Amino acid sequence: MQELQPLISPSLYKNKKVFDHEIVYEITTQKDGLPFGIAIADIEQSAPHYHKKTVETYTGVQGDLEVKIGDEVHILHPGEVVQIPRGTVHSARSLGVDPARITVTTVPEWSAEDHFLVE
Repeated sequence: MQELQPLISPSLYKNKKVFDHEIVYEITTQKDGLPFGIAIADIEQSAPHYHKKTVETYTGVQGDLEVKIGDEVHILHPGEVVQIPRGTVHSARSLGVDPARITVTTVPEWSAEDHFLVE
């Protein structure tokens, strides 16, 4: 996967999580004690998963992203927003050659304990 150039200085990232076909740059982490989280994600393909506690909001930044939310399919273009309710299985894949970039806002903040993969 080709990594896109950072939108902000890498020194501002609190954490970088690398999944099979997805890279997430956390701007806030649980250590900040905030009731929300903010991250930038470069997505080639994300695995189907859900969150029991977290509501996610994706905002398109670069490239086009197909976002599956339950049985619905949304095409996210730069500047567009889609919200993923808690408890809903979702996944995303880039529609271009390069990964699509989005911002991700989570309420409450994302945690590994609230990230459930679906086979």
